[in-house]
Amino acid sequence: MIPRPEPIDRGIATSADGVGIAWSRYGSGPPAILFVPTWNLVDSRVVGHQVAALAPHASVVTYDPRGAGASNRPPTGYDFAHHAADALAVLDATGTERASVVTASRGLNAVILLAVEHPERAERVAVIGPYMRLERDPPPPDPAVLESWRTDWGGFIDRFMHAVFSEPDSDDVIAEMIGIGLDSSPVIVATQETELDWVTPAQRLGKVACPVLVIHGAKDGPVPVSHAEEILATLPNARLAVVPAGGHRPDIRSPERVNPLLLEFLV
Repeated sequence: MIPRPEPIDRGIATSADGVGIAWSRYGSGPPAILFVPTWNLVDSRVVGHQVAALAPHASVVTYDPRGAGASNRPPTGYDFAHHAADALAVLDATGTERASVVTASRGLNAVILLAVEHPERAERVAVIGPYMRLERDPPPPDPAVLESWRTDWGGFIDRFMHAVFSEPDSDDVIAEMIGIGLDSSPVIVATQETELDWVTPAQRLGKVACPVLVIHGAKDGPVPVSHAEEILATLPNARLAVVPAGGHRPDIRSPERVNPLLLEFLV
């Protein structure tokens, strides 16, 4: 089970467009560490393993993405620029002048915008299983896929979590993550797909000045290691750590392999 440490502080940050973002703080620092959500599909519960490992050594801030958990659920405004603005609002609300930033998968897109547009706020970046669209002109989302989310959300969540946690003996993790995913909204997730600008974050990869650690599962089915290597080729100051036999989210499935890497890099 994903641990759920008790925060020492919590509140609501107001993002640039007025949306309320629910945040929690654990431990005390320096250093300061901010966890940026990956997708509106899940909330901050999924980083419980990392909070438990890092909070004894740092001030750790997590928050629910807009559209999930305890944060507001506006009808629109789910692109990466809004998510980067949410991260900035949480830093401001918690009085965090500068932090190392941790994210996973597609969350890297919002973190790239934050790190490039506000380099004074990002000390370091760590990302697990990064996913970006590196094509010059990514195709729009398939309307049939979006409609299938709306009509068979439970089926999609089940298939998605099985793909993400492809390691043997992952049934308990998958069941827990399906429960978290079912709390999210298919309408919001589909809306986000229609709003995303994949091109801008990819274009700004080369402008990230801070050190970056990329952690990738060797057996990641949805996002192969070769994709992480493409991203690393553009980042100026980055290194890759491969988790043997890891799937797409080894931080959740195998925290005993990922947390030491984060501790070494961030603390």
